Amino acid sequence: MLTPKFDINQNDVFVIVTMHVPYIKISESEIFIEGTEFKFYLKPYYLRLNFDNEIIEDGTEHAQYDVEKGDIVVHIPKKTQGELFKDLDMINKLLAPKSATMPPNIEIVGEETISKEEDAEDDFNWEWEQNFPDTPISVHICYGFCNEYSNYYGPLITEFSGLLDIPYPDQVPPLNRKTLLDDNLLESFDMEHYLSDFMDINEFVGDVLHYKPRYITNPDNFTLVDDEQSLLCQLPSTHIHVGLENIKSTMIGLVDILYSFVFDHLINCGEPSVESAWNICKLSSQLSWLYTPNSLRECLILSYSRSLTFPLYRHFEFCTRVLEDIKFILSRGKSCILKCLLGVLNTLRSHEFYYLHNKTFINNYCLWIQDVNERHIEKLSERLNSMDLICKSDLPFPLEEFEAYVDVCSSEASDCCSSSECDTCSTDEDSQVSDEDGGQPVPIPKFKDAFLTENKLESLEDGIGKITLKEEDKQCPTGTGEKERRPLIEELDSECSP
Repeated sequence: MLTPKFDINQNDVFVIVTMHVPYIKISESEIFIEGTEFKFYLKPYYLRLNFDNEIIEDGTEHAQYDVEKGDIVVHIPKKTQGELFKDLDMINKLLAPKSATMPPNIEIVGEETISKEEDAEDDFNWEWEQNFPDTPISVHICYGFCNEYSNYYGPLITEFSGLLDIPYPDQVPPLNRKTLLDDNLLESFDMEHYLSDFMDINEFVGDVLHYKPRYITNPDNFTLVDDEQSLLCQLPSTHIHVGLENIKSTMIGLVDILYSFVFDHLINCGEPSVESAWNICKLSSQLSWLYTPNSLRECLILSYSRSLTFPLYRHFEFCTRVLEDIKFILSRGKSCILKCLLGVLNTLRSHEFYYLHNKTFINNYCLWIQDVNERHIEKLSERLNSMDLICKSDLPFPLEEFEAYVDVCSSEASDCCSSSECDTCSTDEDSQVSDEDGGQPVPIPKFKDAFLTENKLESLEDGIGKITLKEEDKQCPTGTGEKERRPLIEELDSECSP
């Protein structure tokens, strides 16, 4: 049987189901309505939907068939007129049969049990720190959504070396993952790259900081497009309920994945690039190290740190912008979150090997978010909004010290060049050339430090090089000494002249 493409809307009286079933004989169709269940059958199509609220068959139900479009529109009466049917865009939740089952560690429970557990989860202490035991309880290494998977990445890591950053994923316990992650982060951080971006926020980064994605410009419209509906239809139709012992880590993992998605979405101005899958997996602690942080604050600190270590553009202000967008997404509810998760799913599925993460993480997140209670999302949003802001001092890098050092050096260089004693920095006839077209003098680019000996010039690119000064060379020459140096620009001109 084929599941037809369908779309669901509602008004005060009816739930309206539109199905695309071209080239059929409408007289042979069968429709069944009872309780919360709706069924449609017309060979070779079959559709079964389970709603949260009751529908009835009272004689007002009717259907219309558009031959040109191949669409049949069924109006299903609500048992209670004016009642709002929720989650009509959660396709997998609607398609899941009442007897759906899932693997161990992910529970399928009745509505009564869910209600009792949700009341207990409302009092969940988000401040509680989870700590690993000193000695491993079991040698069985698990990872993925709710630690459901094991012995999955081990055979793959030899073939796809770039799939994970963690070595031997099926042998490293969670406590050691964190230690290795921190060591790798400190080793990979490039202070020179960070300071370069800190000193020069180019036009592109400025545009990105002011870019407004669709979930902000059109916050009330999160209707799934056809491609997104097709992705959901390819997932198993099951209900996923996460147990109380895993709800916190699942919520934290959601923030970790949303951060990596939003970062890539903003940096590419809403258009995925060939680097999008790499960006998402590299920034996520789960998708790179199979490590789920113990708290929301640790999750954000790791996300900030990785954002300043691996991507092409590394700005602390951009990290803060990403966090603000995450808060906004959570405030819009499950539909907006699901749309973001489908963006991750679609990006990874087309990659050479990152698609493997969909099975262990993203697929289950897409199914789980459709069933999770809205109150949990609201509490997560409240928790993020009430947290203290992440500061540079919270990160494992001495950002503030280096930024202060760069500011002092820049100030000293500026004072040196503006000093009356430093007559070599003044403009003269030799420091200008004439423009051939307009005849106006064009100043030749100058270095911040005008004097360098030949053995202290590390590299030179297009007249502007990467320069390192020793302490004794930071002062402008006074004309005394064994040999007075010429300005660097004159030395370079003499070296380049034939």
